[in-house]
Amino acid sequence: MDTTDQNKVSAPDDAQRLIEQLDALQPGKQQQKTLQFQKLYPAIERALAREVPQKAIITELEKMGLHLSVGGFRSLLEVERKLRTESGDRVCCEHCGSNLTREGDDDNAS
Repeated sequence: MDTTDQNKVSAPDDAQRLIEQLDALQPGKQQQKTLQFQKLYPAIERALAREVPQKAIITELEKMGLHLSVGGFRSLLEVERKLRTESGDRVCCEHCGSNLTREGDDDNAS
């Protein structure tokens, strides 16, 4: 009977420990980069709308700990733009609230 009582006590404890271990897991490095890029995306688009060179943006991202090659930056930008276009999410100007135009928007309008 002692063993049965111990199993009843340890099963919830084991489950709780497993839950805590799963909650402590972090995404892989690539997923972390993607998540960080997604958070920064509106600011990136605003900088691009002000005609800030991509290389300058990449340099600033590196200073913040987000290390991307030019190709990696462009790839993440393309994917994020596509996802946001499909969902109808647009980046707006901080000052006037109008939608920011992006390279290739005219092509997508047809």
